[in-house]
Amino acid sequence: MLEYITLEQAVQLVRENCSRLKETERIPVREAGGYILAEDIYSELDNPPFPRSPVDGYAVRAEDLEGASRECPVHLKVCGCVYAGDDGQAKRVEKGEAMRIMTGAPFPEGSDTAVKQEETDYGEDTVAVFRQQKAYDNFCFQGEDYRRGEQMLQEGTPLTFAEQGILSGLGHTHVSVYKKPVIYVFTTGDELCPPGTPLRPGKIYDSNGIMVSARLRELGVEPQLVSHVEDSERAMAETLREACRSADLIVTTGAVSVGKKDIMHGALELLGAEKVFWRVQLQPGTPTIFSVYDHTPILSLSGNPFGAMANVELLLRPMLFSMTGDGRYIMEARKGIFTDTFPKKSRMRRFVRAIYRDGKVSLPRGIFSSGAVGTLRGCNCLLDIPPGSQPLQAGEQVTVWML
Repeated sequence: MLEYITLEQAVQLVRENCSRLKETERIPVREAGGYILAEDIYSELDNPPFPRSPVDGYAVRAEDLEGASRECPVHLKVCGCVYAGDDGQAKRVEKGEAMRIMTGAPFPEGSDTAVKQEETDYGEDTVAVFRQQKAYDNFCFQGEDYRRGEQMLQEGTPLTFAEQGILSGLGHTHVSVYKKPVIYVFTTGDELCPPGTPLRPGKIYDSNGIMVSARLRELGVEPQLVSHVEDSERAMAETLREACRSADLIVTTGAVSVGKKDIMHGALELLGAEKVFWRVQLQPGTPTIFSVYDHTPILSLSGNPFGAMANVELLLRPMLFSMTGDGRYIMEARKGIFTDTFPKKSRMRRFVRAIYRDGKVSLPRGIFSSGAVGTLRGCNCLLDIPPGSQPLQAGEQVTVWML
């Protein structure tokens, strides 16, 4: 087992031990947002499937508009009307005629352009046209968006509203996607009390279970189980053994340091898990343990709320990227100008909750201990302070990682 490794080494190790998930499922397109596409998608039709009008107006022959102006309009006989959804092939415009046409409606046979109604007198039986135009002005060609047989989406594409719209526009109701990781979250600590119950002396309410699972939901993964485990090595070992039968990834919080009730070390030994590393050179969240049992990765985070949440971003997100290939899990680094002061020296690499806005980085008001949760409000990044840094002063350029 490696100890006191760098964050970069830790990221490499967690990624190496997280295999890409290949199991697929077929789900409704309307529910596919946030999934990864598991098939190539080709168009089975042209879009638009027929020439159509991009404006409300009149479908005409361009040759009939020669010389038209407001001073000398061209008068055409109105021979009908075509709406979106009508069969344009069943109607025809002859020389000297115009047909009312609505946006999205198919062009009737014989017409080759649409005059905007603002360029006419809105005539019902006969229309005066005040502008000449060329053939195929105000004209959407069949297949101009995409053609039949064209590849529209590639396997491995993260699905957003745009891809869902494309799939729906192609007529798909269901699509093959890669299954999301099955994740279990376990908290430890006999001092923890579930919210909604009376708070007895010496107890605190459990926030880690909610925060970790809520953050996973924000990142697009719904934890299958969120549960609390008593401070017992044997109980935790048996809980992990059972969870590894069905979970792709397990996250625990608490009991990872060196106290008498830090039971994760003993539990992992009882389980027979391979401990890959313990303790990472960063603050907060130094005593993180990463282990593997029966091919299931187990990330054991600090029980301090901010220590746990920092490593959800710094270590759990790379694990999810390796398992899914979804680039949305990759954190974005930005440079900014620090507008506050941070009074502490940073012997070890330190991550501080912060706010990035318009190239400036500020700190929330309040305390910054790893056990504090109040100062997480409104934060949208982690301020990355290199090891060996002196206190930060206003005006310094800093690096942040966006949440």
